[in-house]
Amino acid sequence: MMMKRLISILPVLAVATLFAQTPAGYWQQRVEYQIDVRLDDQSHAVQGRAKLKYYNNSPDTLRRVFFHLYWNAIQPGSSMASRAQKGTDTRLYNALSALQPGETGRQEIFSVLQNGGAVSYRVNETIMEVTLSRPLKPGDFDVYDIAWQAQAPACVIRGGRNSPAGVAYSFTQWYPKMCAYDRSGWHADPYIGHEFYGVFGSFKVDITLPKKYMVAATGVLQNASIIGFGYEAEGVKPPPNYGFVNVWKFAADNVHDFAWSADPEYVHEKVQARDGLTLHYIYRPSEAATPVFREMQDMTTRLLPYIETTFGPYLYPQFSFVQGGMRGMEYPMMTLLDISGADWRNPVAVTHEWMHNWYYGMIGNNENDETWLDEGLTSFASTDVLFQYDTALAQKRLRYAYEAVGQRNNLNDEPMSTPANLFANEENLSYCAYSKGEVFMWQLRYIVGDEAFRKGLLHYFSDWHFKHPEGTHLLRTMERVSGMELDWYYAGWIKALKQIDYGVESVRADGSSATKVVLKNHGSLPMPAEVRVEYADGTAERHYIPLDVQYGSRKIAEGVFRHEPWRFAADTYELRLEKPVSAVKSVEIDPDRWTADVKRDNNRKTP
Repeated sequence: MMMKRLISILPVLAVATLFAQTPAGYWQQRVEYQIDVRLDDQSHAVQGRAKLKYYNNSPDTLRRVFFHLYWNAIQPGSSMASRAQKGTDTRLYNALSALQPGETGRQEIFSVLQNGGAVSYRVNETIMEVTLSRPLKPGDFDVYDIAWQAQAPACVIRGGRNSPAGVAYSFTQWYPKMCAYDRSGWHADPYIGHEFYGVFGSFKVDITLPKKYMVAATGVLQNASIIGFGYEAEGVKPPPNYGFVNVWKFAADNVHDFAWSADPEYVHEKVQARDGLTLHYIYRPSEAATPVFREMQDMTTRLLPYIETTFGPYLYPQFSFVQGGMRGMEYPMMTLLDISGADWRNPVAVTHEWMHNWYYGMIGNNENDETWLDEGLTSFASTDVLFQYDTALAQKRLRYAYEAVGQRNNLNDEPMSTPANLFANEENLSYCAYSKGEVFMWQLRYIVGDEAFRKGLLHYFSDWHFKHPEGTHLLRTMERVSGMELDWYYAGWIKALKQIDYGVESVRADGSSATKVVLKNHGSLPMPAEVRVEYADGTAERHYIPLDVQYGSRKIAEGVFRHEPWRFAADTYELRLEKPVSAVKSVEIDPDRWTADVKRDNNRKTP
């Protein structure tokens, strides 16, 4: 099945560059993949060959290279299973432990060639170390040729075969993937079920499998007029296939990963969202999935203009919303959505996984080292986008994030800067990356103001798309746009375990015609303060108090009173109102609840 619809959209935003794009001397590696993979759906065996052209743009001479072999983790007794047991992920541990030999994932390397010559290699579970016969010098490139075979695992995490919704194959983290090399050296992180970090480049992937299967994938199908299945252009009739297999040829550029999914019962619907962008919706029709994907078509086409004008233009020619995998998981140009029940929460998961193609896909930070930088920004972005579609649901998601921070009112948590593989348990990882990461962004907007914040998001995208930023690069962008200094906030919220707790200490007469309000910082992370004063006659006014270490102020609305800064180390601040205390009904600090104040019962006071 195929549906086409053309919607109008504002012109794709041309994002101007502010001052500088990336730091002087910035470099990143590049890799070009050519992969040929064949699937036997009777034995679930995979035969693969990958030829990689790897460019060393670093100033370093490389004497070895590393590859990820993710599927080797999907076995009983693997490091991922041990980590799941220690990290209290009981579901994953039990699922891995129960796998039978025919259900495990494994990747066996046959040979590795460097520029046509055999080289030695060593496999350490999910990492392959290759010793080069000729060092790879700065400015040079190598061609690596890897032959391997694998077994597609049962779907117990992210991808695999036979998903909860019955999708036959979800190929994720499925090929020997080049490890990232940057200023910190190699990132040969073992896979224990957490995050990813990849090298930007290009993919040309040929997928051979029985002709009954329809395939959804990263990239653009190059032989659509031959394959068909709804990929062909309008009016084109694919020729009959009298053989047993199809060879699907996909290509993608400026991506750092490639995923695909296949099922014989898939239907394919598509929308021409704007010039140069086609949205694909690929799913198994059912009582649960069909209405979700139909609603998804309306929702995503409605939201696209807002997303592009707020977060930056989508720079690829296609995106696919695909039923498959386990839970929801993002990949370049596609997302896998586990729609296996009538209670599946469509808008939240769809917007979250879609926005990952901005914060993970086009802006490719190291998710292992700074998980919050992609999950936190994506959680913020998806909630922000939801406000354009379902205000009540978006407000619920926003409050959920703030309440999660408020409920963990202790100092036994781990800093957000903790690498994904080093968190004590999955609960801490999830809290820091998602809830606390999202609140970081909302509070950042509160500090710098909405106008500067929105400009900062677009400049961040302009500077860092198809690159690998760090959290401090986001901070520097916001500083340049707002004219403020923000290190104090980043250090307290990201690197340390500081907490926000402001209160109204007292409201008392200051002579016969004025009122003295004493505000107090009971917490350990100072913040700029906003105060709302209600008067007995029904009027109200706002007061804004910047923090001295901001060295600047957000743009305030007309009628708001701006005061001298609150000193960073001062516990109290005195605010003088030019009305008698008898006229004051109440004083409230942070009335709009934009700070994650851990104790709100002291935020409001009456005389």
